[in-house]
Amino acid sequence: MVTLPKEFVATKYPGYFWNVTEKKLYTLKVTGELKPMAFFKGGIFYGQRFDPGYKLSVNGQRRKYTMDYLNTLSATKEIQEIGVAK
Repeated sequence: MVTLPKEFVATKYPGYFWNVTEKKLYTLKVTGELKPMAFFKGGIFYGQRFDPGYKLSVNGQRRKYTMDYLNTLSATKEIQEIGVAK
């Protein structure tokens, strides 16, 4: 069982957590270590616009968290326990 501090909020995909105070996305490794993910600045490439955010992989499928989605997440008052069967 892994217990996260209050400033970490679970996202819609398992294993990824948003730090509300630092405004960074973290991934939870098998060892229980939280590692920060690389931020994608976005831009215009070959005439196509890309929004800033984080690129990730969920079950082998490329996904993206935009900053619009991540900034809507807010901190909870209770400590979240991850990996507990309910």
